[in-house]
Amino acid sequence: MCVVVLAWLKEWQFWIAIMSVFGGIFAVYKYFDSRKTKQFQQEFDNYHKLIERINKPLDSGDTISIQVQQTAIFELRNYARYKELTVKLLEHWRNKEGYEDIVNETLKYLTERNRK
Repeated sequence: MCVVVLAWLKEWQFWIAIMSVFGGIFAVYKYFDSRKTKQFQQEFDNYHKLIERINKPLDSGDTISIQVQQTAIFELRNYARYKELTVKLLEHWRNKEGYEDIVNETLKYLTERNRK
C-alpha cells in the first residue's frame, strides 16, 4: 500500500507542486484583498466620525469646541476619495464665523491637490 502511494505521488508530483503554488498564490491574494477591504471600511468609518464631529452642534443640543471642529475640518483633506462630498460640506461651512480660514485653506488644498 505504501509503495503504491509513493509511486502515485512520484507520478503526480509536478501537478501537486503546481496546485500547491496556486493555493499559496490564492491565499496571498485573499489576505491582501481582505486587508484592503478592512482599510477601506476603516477609512469610511473615520471619515463619517469626522463628519459627525463637525456637524454635531448643528444636529443636537450638545456642545463641542470650535477647535475640535476646526481640527476635524482640517483632517478632511486626508480623505481624497470623498473629495466631492467634502467640498459640498465645506461650502456649507465657508461663511460660518470662526471657520472661514480653515475651510478656505482646506478647499484650496483639495483643489490644488486635484491639479497635481
